[in-house]
Amino acid sequence: MKKHVTNMQKVIRLYSLLLVSTVLFCALETKAQTACTQTLRQARTVFDEGRIHELEQLLSDCIDNGFTDDERTEAYRLLILAHIYLDETEKADDAMLELLRDNHGFEINQQADPAELINLYNTFRHDPIFFWGFRGGFNTSFVNVIEAHGVHNLNNSNATYSNQLGFVVGLLIEKRFGKRITLRSDLQYIINTFDHSYSMFSRTDTGVDIVNSTVSETQNSAGMSLMGQFRLFPEKEAIKKNKFEKLNPYVGLGVTGRYILSSALTFDVSNSAGASPDGASEDLIDAEIRKSFNPTADVEFGIKKAIGLTYLTAGVRYSYGFLDITDRHYDNGRLTTFFGWGANDINTHSLTAFIGVLIPQYVPKKLTK
Repeated sequence: MKKHVTNMQKVIRLYSLLLVSTVLFCALETKAQTACTQTLRQARTVFDEGRIHELEQLLSDCIDNGFTDDERTEAYRLLILAHIYLDETEKADDAMLELLRDNHGFEINQQADPAELINLYNTFRHDPIFFWGFRGGFNTSFVNVIEAHGVHNLNNSNATYSNQLGFVVGLLIEKRFGKRITLRSDLQYIINTFDHSYSMFSRTDTGVDIVNSTVSETQNSAGMSLMGQFRLFPEKEAIKKNKFEKLNPYVGLGVTGRYILSSALTFDVSNSAGASPDGASEDLIDAEIRKSFNPTADVEFGIKKAIGLTYLTAGVRYSYGFLDITDRHYDNGRLTTFFGWGANDINTHSLTAFIGVLIPQYVPKKLTK
């Protein structure tokens, strides 16, 4: 019992030490920030009085550690102007590069900033070189029958396709060209599902179907797309945009090279005799019934809402599969002989609703002529 109390005391002492250390650290941090805030006020006065040669030494310690993000941006701005006015070109370039690396969202004020600062800023690459991100969503598939096949009388059979819910996830990368054109590439994992319902051996005298089957087909695919996007509104200051313009709507047109990894077929069968030979599951890729390559032409409408430096993107995409994805119609096995199923010649299309995130990648540098 004594040992248990001793261990508890050790734990309490450890937590007390951690608590005191945290409080002391926060106090020191607050004190340092307060001191640097006073330093920045002093720097403003020094700059206004024209003693700009003193600014580098005055601000250096707090720039390294002590300023808040906004204070550090202002300090860099004062320091850059000081180097410009002292004709210290290399130091001005170095300070501008450090500012752009520290604050990717820094922008000059065309109405208020000195022309020298604006001109120096424009000699640097300050926009993101590309965007990367991820997105996901749900899709629904549509099937177009090019030619029907089966072991039964197709003229005396009811056959329909119905779309089901699937989903898609992907990684993406975007590169802007000018103010309104963007080129994007996606790497996607896609699941498309649709049902094929058909009947066999319908009695012409009663109209009763002897065998009714519903076949669910689930395709798992990997896709690589290339799309060009056109921004609907020209870029301008956020304060001048209406609510719809702030969503940055765009339209896109592209192609996707889609490779079907698997195409699982599952049966649900009923007949008038009461037997239900369910449970069959076949991979149509392994059976060489479906083709693996299924390219699509894509059209997309979306928005890109800025949230800080990142973008929330959402929209819809329609993908048109223009190739027949059926390689052969019968397997000469249980699909054909037991279930009476034959693969129709089809192409597939899909409608996808998605949401995602775009993250800018900045690499500031001095531009060379």
